[in-house]
Amino acid sequence: MTLSWHATALGGFFAAVSGVVVVVCALYGIGYAHGPAASRTGWSAFAAFGLGMQLVPLAGDVVTFLLAWEVMAIGSSVLVLSDHARRPGVRKAGLWYAVMTHLSLLLLAAGLGIAAASAGSTSFYAIATTPPTGEVAALAFVLALVGFATKAGAVPVHIWLPRAHPEAPSHVSALMSAVMVKMGIYGAMLLTTRLFPNGPSWWALLVLGLGIPSALYGILQASVASDLKRLLAYSTTENVGLILIALAIAMLTRPTRPGVSAVALIAVFLLVVSHAAFKTTLFLAAGSILHGTGERDLDRMGGLAVRMPVTAIALAVGSLGAAALPATSGFVAEWSLLQSLIHADSRTDRLTTAILPFVMGWWL
Repeated sequence: MTLSWHATALGGFFAAVSGVVVVVCALYGIGYAHGPAASRTGWSAFAAFGLGMQLVPLAGDVVTFLLAWEVMAIGSSVLVLSDHARRPGVRKAGLWYAVMTHLSLLLLAAGLGIAAASAGSTSFYAIATTPPTGEVAALAFVLALVGFATKAGAVPVHIWLPRAHPEAPSHVSALMSAVMVKMGIYGAMLLTTRLFPNGPSWWALLVLGLGIPSALYGILQASVASDLKRLLAYSTTENVGLILIALAIAMLTRPTRPGVSAVALIAVFLLVVSHAAFKTTLFLAAGSILHGTGERDLDRMGGLAVRMPVTAIALAVGSLGAAALPATSGFVAEWSLLQSLIHADSRTDRLTTAILPFVMGWWL
């Protein structure tokens, strides 16, 4: 068996984001990691995890993609379970994560396998040039999309995310939130922009149906969470929802408003970069707080700015980005999404015209 690699502009973008975050988290982990996470096994798993996230966007066929996906899954599973001997809750979180991440693999194998069988080749290029049609295409798309949504932590297949993120070492949580869930976004973009770019409008509505509940549920849960790392995990669900909404708008407006579709895709890329930046900052700052105080409960924290000024500044900067306040990358990203929503109305597409006002009303 020969592995196939093909660096596209889309894959290169996600590989670049992944590479930057992996380096930052690795450097942070040198001083932060302790116990099993700092063992040879722990660092080997970290290397496999990082390698998998670099290889997934560069895979050129289904088999290579699934192998890279599994390397990423195994490395992250070992890291999530690294502290299971000292904290019993880690075992349950690790089990949830292992089950859901392999469910994602099975769904992807089924969906991409159907597409490959129809095309007569496992190559992404062959699938893109001779894609399946009709019910076969719909089945392949739905299976693969749900598989990618599971890895991205979208509602309702998000149940692993608020469990695994808080229990993993903080530099691993940063990688999982800032990069690993983006591999699910990469997969969704691979489906909708390369493999199946001309799908029916209900495919876009399916993506929208994953995005809106994720954004709404994530922000509501984050607003009431008292555990710092769990709050950040739910924030990830919210941001994944926003990215899926932007992707759905790009799909809905592609046939009739290509300019608006391009703006929505720009919003996707900006949201990916913005979320990777501020979520890495926030999780690493949370790790410093946990290391210095042993606390994750926000109700028991206070006065840390005096004791940990650098961490306080980093946490403030990351929080400003997460809140999408002006002059931050989060603001630019969400403003681009808002502009695509405002200008997406199209008199030649009744479905888009009917759906988008509801999305606008929810947003505002």
